[in-house]
Amino acid sequence: MDAMPSILSGIPMFVEPFFLTQASTNELTGLARQLGEMGYHSVFFHGGHNISMGFSAFAHAIGYDTYTGLDEYCKSPKYHGMDDFDGKWAIWDEEFLQFFADSLQVMRQPFMTTFFSATTHHPFNIPERYKATIKAPGHPMNTCWRYTDMALRRFFERVKNEPWYTNTVFVIVADHTNHATRPEYLTDLGVFEVPIIFYTPDGSLAARMRDDVVAQQIDISPTLLHLLGYGKRFMSFGQDLVYTPAADTWAVNYNAGIYQYVKGSLLLQWDGEKTVGLYDYRADRLLKHNLAGKRPEQASMETGIKAIIQQYMSRMNENRLVEK
Repeated sequence: MDAMPSILSGIPMFVEPFFLTQASTNELTGLARQLGEMGYHSVFFHGGHNISMGFSAFAHAIGYDTYTGLDEYCKSPKYHGMDDFDGKWAIWDEEFLQFFADSLQVMRQPFMTTFFSATTHHPFNIPERYKATIKAPGHPMNTCWRYTDMALRRFFERVKNEPWYTNTVFVIVADHTNHATRPEYLTDLGVFEVPIIFYTPDGSLAARMRDDVVAQQIDISPTLLHLLGYGKRFMSFGQDLVYTPAADTWAVNYNAGIYQYVKGSLLLQWDGEKTVGLYDYRADRLLKHNLAGKRPEQASMETGIKAIIQQYMSRMNENRLVEK
């Protein structure tokens, strides 16, 4: 519920999920509507029940032309309907990714699609037919990752020869973290660390690959809009990860009453009134050494997080989530 507004509309989650706030009825925009202005057809794919998680309502609110879920999957004579349901969340990733590939092969171009996978969630099951062949040591979720990796590989094998493939930007991102087995992912910051992958089959992004930026989910939509040549003004709390100078990149999140602001190598923790923590998260991955009051950067970071919170709250309360 937090990831969709962040990834598709550049809206972070502060205090409570955006879906549950009064601002969810505000005028909204997002990648689907913005790219629709450029002629893109848009479809949101999720293998769960069509009304689950509020995904369908939000997808339509930000401009998706079509929502495709479990109902549409079950109408396909090529698959096995509810026999492919995982019993809890959605259609197994492998089948639904193949259904996704089928849909892309007949979709009007240019298109913008979003695929939300579901298998890699508790209780971490995989289809019975793979339990003897797909295994990974440690936590059961590791076997799920291996299964979904296989499903993604099969998807890319299906579409790699399509005429639109080399002209496509693929973004692969987690909606949230999961069970962690390494201590650095159990910290206040580590519980937010997810992978974000931009992949262009034609190699056009390779020369601009960067490892010097601070990145977050709300950066995905502005990055894509710039890459795809969207020339209009738009509202996003994030930034373009390709062209923004590294020193100007940052990340923000909200954790149990504490706002967390990352800039450079520092993590600032702000309780709404004062700094309660400052850490050099790169040198101190386990966040054991609180540097509050000891680093000159603290003052500017406090100003930064205050400005972000002020913008967020005022835009929510004044219905200013769309740039006019």
